[in-house]
Amino acid sequence: MRETKTAPAERAGRWRSGGRVRVTIERLVFQGDGLSRLPDGRVIFVPMTAPGDEVEVRVKEDRRDFVRGTAVRTLAPSPIRTEPRCGYFGICGGCQWQHVAYPAQLDWKRRILEELLARVGKLGGVPVATPIAPLTPWEYRARAQLTVIGGARPCVGFHRRETNRVVDIDRCPLLDPCLNTLLRAMRYVKHPSFFSLFPGVREAWVALGTGTGELLLSLFGRVQDRGALRLLFHTLRSAAPGLQGVASLEGGLRRSPRVVDWYGARALHEQIGDARFRVGATSFFQVSGLAAAGLTSLVLEGAALTGTERVLELYSGVGTFSVPLAKRARELVGIEANTGAAADADENLRQNGCAGARIVQAQVEQGLPGAAAEGTWDAVILDPPRQGCSRAVLDLLASMRAARLVYVSCDPSTLARDLAALVGAGYRCTSLQPIDLFPQTFHLECVAVLTR
Repeated sequence: MRETKTAPAERAGRWRSGGRVRVTIERLVFQGDGLSRLPDGRVIFVPMTAPGDEVEVRVKEDRRDFVRGTAVRTLAPSPIRTEPRCGYFGICGGCQWQHVAYPAQLDWKRRILEELLARVGKLGGVPVATPIAPLTPWEYRARAQLTVIGGARPCVGFHRRETNRVVDIDRCPLLDPCLNTLLRAMRYVKHPSFFSLFPGVREAWVALGTGTGELLLSLFGRVQDRGALRLLFHTLRSAAPGLQGVASLEGGLRRSPRVVDWYGARALHEQIGDARFRVGATSFFQVSGLAAAGLTSLVLEGAALTGTERVLELYSGVGTFSVPLAKRARELVGIEANTGAAADADENLRQNGCAGARIVQAQVEQGLPGAAAEGTWDAVILDPPRQGCSRAVLDLLASMRAARLVYVSCDPSTLARDLAALVGAGYRCTSLQPIDLFPQTFHLECVAVLTR
């Protein structure tokens, strides 16, 4: 038998693309890759690996400070490895850690958060709590954005890893069963098919109110296809009885999407505790009602309201936090940029009897100076998008000197950066609670409490 030799990766101090090297994975890093070290001292990042894996790696990219590679063979598996539940794992870009046992995922998310606080924020001594785990690490997503491709070989799914190509998904194990039912109904509806009714559709957003069972489908497509909304609604509703409406949208996720037509309802409702929320087709909401309830509990605990406080909420969305905060404060003002979300928040405050609260529809950078001029705020709640707060917002927040800040973050790296700015301005981070809203992925939500 002839032995197959591995092509050497190292060549004159460089690691040749396509060459192979054997490494043992030391740890997981932010964005999900495994990390090891090469003989020349540089690190190598290898997706789909776990700490303790001994793997043969093909070099993809050689940079001055690091190398990227792809695992081609597992020589000795890590004890924390487990069998992925999804047949698309490794191809679809939606998950990074299905191969890692769930208790180990939680442990590594805490470690990565602590490492980012130290490396990005230069923060030591921040008390990081044990991450809160969800009721189940599967079937937890109540919202998803699917890419659609028509033509001779139509497909509906998620982007492939590191590409703009689409993986045709029949079922996703992270989606709530109601969303998988709606996805199958879209895929297999016949005479006429979904793809013939909407040949120009580019994206399909599916959303579920986990507390109400209401479903909403939103489509980005051609204006001339709007006439088919009624037929599609009635066809899909026979398979997914919770469907409340089908909306046609223009724009995109990063281009201020707006509703141009709809059949049935253009919003769904969510129930969280004793509060009911309207959530429009273009409004942001947490990954599920259960996730929103968990975050709300942490926000209320962090705010520690007694009923006498003036509360300012930045990036207030549809009012998920605004309603319970307003019921516990003397006054609440929210600032929200998205027109649809601000309108939903106004309605949600009114419907839930929050007379002492109002929403300002504006970018936070434009609305915050006016709020600062209104006097002293006892507490500021902020839930910025993934990119965190701009420096202008952080500087103005620091100058307002609110006694308490509650910062809700969906990105540990920008959280570390922003906490460093606020701590440098005189705040102290008294608690930092991670909550895992996205099992099987590297994403992590956190609630930080800062006091002066």
